[in-house]
Amino acid sequence: MIASLGAELLKLRKRPSTWVLGLIWLATIILFNYTLAYALLSNTPPPTVPEGTPKAQREQLREQQEELQEEQLEFLYPENLVSNLTPGFPNLGAPIALILGALAVGSEYGWSTFKTVLTQRPGRLALFFGKLLALGVALTLLVVLTFASGAASGYVIAGLEDATAGSPAAGELARALGAGGLILAVWAALGVFLATLLRSTALSVGIGLVYSLVLETIIFNLPIQNKAFLEAREFFPGQNSNFLANSFSAQAPGGFAPPEPPVDASRAALVLLAYAAAFVMLSAFVFSRRDVN
Repeated sequence: MIASLGAELLKLRKRPSTWVLGLIWLATIILFNYTLAYALLSNTPPPTVPEGTPKAQREQLREQQEELQEEQLEFLYPENLVSNLTPGFPNLGAPIALILGALAVGSEYGWSTFKTVLTQRPGRLALFFGKLLALGVALTLLVVLTFASGAASGYVIAGLEDATAGSPAAGELARALGAGGLILAVWAALGVFLATLLRSTALSVGIGLVYSLVLETIIFNLPIQNKAFLEAREFFPGQNSNFLANSFSAQAPGGFAPPEPPVDASRAALVLLAYAAAFVMLSAFVFSRRDVN
């Protein structure tokens, strides 16, 4: 399995799609979470005050806006790194991880390379789990780079504002790294399962994206008030990804606390772990039993 891991890491490193997907994710984080947010907050127009408003009241409104603007800018500083970045993992991170997982397996079917590799002595399961371990290493690096990029952007913004930048609590950051990695792992495992089952990259990516971006949203918005249906919604992978990510959103910009998730972080993590294990075991079973052509 070690030899398979090394070979799969080399393939991931040499494959342009790995770099393109990672750069898209990191560029989106820096652009939307920091660059555009800072541009909008730092250029907020002054409040509109009706003519004839007393000077004292105008000054009070101006001070209130400055305080609100400062509070919103503080959300971009490194000490708020976790609450700023973690909620984005289920939205854009999940589709990117799904595509990466589907490409890691589906491209082997498209290039007809599985049959060649399996004649070089590694068994099917050793080859398959080596591929999964390499994919896990890539996802771990992606999570670390995500928070590193966010921290660097936060320090730049704090420097531009001449503010004293802090850092997130070590324990909270460690939990966020684990949560982000788990969310990406579940969706990458789904991509691997679909690619193994369908033996196609395009079809598995299409079905996975339709499910993650469309199907769950439709199901959650159905006007069904049945208790069993409402409870069942809490066991979908997309929902639990959101529950886990949103558990780090202690406070939104402007001082408004987000609503408490209906499922706590521990239960959401257990559900996601169960999904990840199920996808991996089903993929390994299908790969070990079926023809690779």
